[in-house]
Amino acid sequence: MARFILESDYDMQIKNEILRLLTATDFYNSPKLFRAEQTALAQIRNRIGKRYDCRLIFAPILEGEKDTRDQYIVTATIDIALYHLYSQTGMKDIPEHRSTRYQDVIDWLKDVGNGTNPVDLPPVVDENGNQYTEVRINSKPQENQRW
Repeated sequence: MARFILESDYDMQIKNEILRLLTATDFYNSPKLFRAEQTALAQIRNRIGKRYDCRLIFAPILEGEKDTRDQYIVTATIDIALYHLYSQTGMKDIPEHRSTRYQDVIDWLKDVGNGTNPVDLPPVVDENGNQYTEVRINSKPQENQRW
């Protein structure tokens, strides 16, 4: 099954031994890890989905395909997933750097979703090819108050 996050992506973020302890199994095939990844992807979609095309951003990597994923999105997804894995053990057991990285990612996603921090991600386009914009042009019917 093709997934957005690869097993090798975790090497930069966490030691395999710690990840095995958190998932209690072969970590990459763990249902806990899969659920944490899906939760992370849902959080990111909820924050940036109205502006950016998450279907393209989170396209799974197939065997032998060139890796075109945005590496900061990969890192952000892993940070959120690891935070959720740690939170299963209890809030006092979450390392400080995990909480800090999680909060940094959430703040960044808020800025990206609001449009205050532009990023190089594929924008949402409608069926006519127009990009999403928050500017709406409409008019109100003229009111005639003459009696």
